[in-house]
Amino acid sequence: MKKLLLIIPILLILVGCTSANEKIYLSDKYYKDGVYIEISSKDLDNLKDDNYLLYTYNHFCNFTIPCDKIFKEIMDKYKIDVLSMSIDEYKKTNFFNEVRYAPSILVINKGKIIAYLDAESDDDFDKYQKPEEFEKWLTSHIYTENK
Repeated sequence: MKKLLLIIPILLILVGCTSANEKIYLSDKYYKDGVYIEISSKDLDNLKDDNYLLYTYNHFCNFTIPCDKIFKEIMDKYKIDVLSMSIDEYKKTNFFNEVRYAPSILVINKGKIIAYLDAESDDDFDKYQKPEEFEKWLTSHIYTENK
């Protein structure tokens, strides 16, 4: 019984400390101009310790409003730079094993995807088409101002 009383508080502490919706700060260099920065898959090797947003895109878009314009509106508002990569280049990355389509925005925390938009999900459709919905999603995952 004493062990059980000891284990319960420990479990509660562990659960409270590991939040799936933990917000992160991007690395300082991404709070700058609100621009897309085109990179290659090889460039990701130098970013293993960074926190950043990665925009994957294809060369055709089925959305009524191109999603890169929706994302850019919020990028401009908060002056957040976003790394971007074509789907052809993105397929060469390890991230493609987890998120296999474009367009998408991935939130990367030290080399791991912690959130992304799913172009195949009806739940994410408005985030691709309405700036205010994308903004809500983005600000639930990252801090929009540098530390």
